[in-house]
Amino acid sequence: MNDEGARVTILSSGFLGIRIPWGAISLRPSLRVVKGYVLSLFLVALISPPCWACPFCTVTSQTLSEEMEAMDAVVIARLTRLPETATAHTLSEEVPQGVFEIGDVLKSTAGPNVGEEIRTVIFGQEQVGDQFLIMGVGSPDFDWSTPMKVSPRAADYLRLLGGLPEKGPERLAFFQDYLEDAESLLARDAYDEFARSPYSDVKGLGDKMDHGRLVTWIQDPETALNRKRLYLVMLSACGGAEDLPMLEQLLRTEDRKVRAGLDATLGCYLLLAGVDGMTLVEDLFLNNAQAEYADTYAAIMALRFLGTETDAVPRERLLQGLHCLLDRPELADLIIPDLVRWEDWSQVERLVKLFKEADKKSNWVRVPIIHFLRVCPQPEAEQHLKELAKLDPDAIKRAETFFPFGGGDGSPEADLAAAEIPAQSTTESVASAPPSTPGIQAEPAAVAAARADNASASAGKLPILHRTASKHLNSLAYLAVLWIVGGVLFVVQWAILAGVGRKV
Repeated sequence: MNDEGARVTILSSGFLGIRIPWGAISLRPSLRVVKGYVLSLFLVALISPPCWACPFCTVTSQTLSEEMEAMDAVVIARLTRLPETATAHTLSEEVPQGVFEIGDVLKSTAGPNVGEEIRTVIFGQEQVGDQFLIMGVGSPDFDWSTPMKVSPRAADYLRLLGGLPEKGPERLAFFQDYLEDAESLLARDAYDEFARSPYSDVKGLGDKMDHGRLVTWIQDPETALNRKRLYLVMLSACGGAEDLPMLEQLLRTEDRKVRAGLDATLGCYLLLAGVDGMTLVEDLFLNNAQAEYADTYAAIMALRFLGTETDAVPRERLLQGLHCLLDRPELADLIIPDLVRWEDWSQVERLVKLFKEADKKSNWVRVPIIHFLRVCPQPEAEQHLKELAKLDPDAIKRAETFFPFGGGDGSPEADLAAAEIPAQSTTESVASAPPSTPGIQAEPAAVAAARADNASASAGKLPILHRTASKHLNSLAYLAVLWIVGGVLFVVQWAILAGVGRKV
């Protein structure tokens, strides 16, 4: 490629939406940045503790506080000089950098100080005088991140973060005022702070919440689904009987958009209605053979949440509701892990009958039943196992494959700690998916394929809706995955920057 071609060649990033002059790109990466990146991956993999967050919310990204905590220096700085325009003869030089004057030091391990100048790469059509959040690693000789432009109001927000409690309802009280903020940066950060907090902290906020505002957001069809879930969790902590008609309307509506986030709606409804709300849940989703699979599973998730995180409804009453699904053989496998986890051995005879009557539409229920009997402490369970082994020896073998540590010692705690509880292999579930028949809701192949994942998730100690890595996964496995992904991205980036495959 000649100099003229190099001058006009543009590298576009599909992920960041950044257009960079090809001639302005340096091929000399900072070793300190690479070492810092590798060290960060190692520390994240090995020392990050497990955190059980809000059960109906999914964190969308790191919070600003988390990002700042991981850095050696965090400053708010004013742009004083724009970077110089790259020319043809700068092909092998560093990317032109802007000059910034530090106005506030939010965090620093060893410098810098207010009034000092720093230099870093800046992209976009920014103006001299604009404020930016800039983070650095590698104290005392910092490598600065790409600046993020912030408004004066966002800058004030960032200055307040360092003075907040590390956790608890008092911390959340600050962020609730920004949940639907006009500035997307602040609204996203506030949501993520709530989503990463345990339910006990959200519940502890209680009477400090703005009840009317929450109801408005929940009823607004334009409210994003993940935020609607959060607001329903918050309403369960500050609402009352006056909210039940509105929640019941959400449960009964046929409008799928309005009913989105059904699991969180059910959880909120039952927390406010208590035992009296179980009848409606059973009629609409558990006893109703015409209820869609997704709705029934949402009801199961809500009951798990109440049974593990609250005492709003006695566990015996929750189990009574789950027992309804034993009359729906095609879905019964979803709740057998809950019977094991909550040590409900009252359904032995019913499960044995279900095993014997299983057909092609429900034969995946047999493996969970075998596991149930293997961990059941009642003496008749062993006799039933021998009887069922004669009817379907293959089911016994599959159960031993899925649960190699299960059965025989009357210790369900040990068995549950040894293995999560899948209903059966994905392959078998897809092969056994029931055809559409009169009176039975047809189960899509994709739903059948996901059945093993759904039942596996139900074996965890807390009811979470987003997938979480197994608690038995070695931390080094995380590191290996991160290294592989990081290595692939590094090679791809190097190939692009080095012009591999580019005609000269």
